[in-house]
Amino acid sequence: MRLYDATRIISEELYRYPGDPVVAFSMEEKDGVSVSEIRMGSHTGTHIDAPRHYLPGGASIEQIPPDACIGSCLLKQVPPGRIQAGIGGELPPGVYRLVIHSGWSFDRPDEYGYLTPDDARTLVELGVVAVGTDAPSIEAPDGDGEVHRILLAAGVLIIELLQLEGIPEGMYMMIALPLPFRGIDGSPARVIFQDLECVIP
Repeated sequence: MRLYDATRIISEELYRYPGDPVVAFSMEEKDGVSVSEIRMGSHTGTHIDAPRHYLPGGASIEQIPPDACIGSCLLKQVPPGRIQAGIGGELPPGVYRLVIHSGWSFDRPDEYGYLTPDDARTLVELGVVAVGTDAPSIEAPDGDGEVHRILLAAGVLIIELLQLEGIPEGMYMMIALPLPFRGIDGSPARVIFQDLECVIP
């Protein structure tokens, strides 16, 4: 069974979206036991956006249904810039999760593949339940949040800052589990891809 870990390691050096909280760790040792304090934002590293991230009164991260977080997905490599129109049409029948890999890197933070509002509406119409990206955002660097609002209002899971280097394009079983923080707008997540042919029906 081949598994790929698509999760970025959380560290104090990890890329931070402009304006997000700084990542900081501190460890205290007492009576032979170590306990660490962890400070970071709800969208640190590989993370999942809950509807509340952009929609006041929207569902918070602990309300995300597990069936959106686990299931078959298409991992598609795309060039930086607007993702070609019709990418949703490449999803095989019965597959409703799309992950895009555009080679985002820390030294070129604004160069990545992104969706437009029209693209987002098309994915919603196709019944897509989750969209993932290796970039820090699913929409253009100068986006106004409309792509997020369209997807989140339709209950589409958004997974950002995936670590996709070394994972071939193709079909996978995706497991993307956030921590169930009550009332919070998002959470870091551990995301695993499994070769689909290895999955037991």
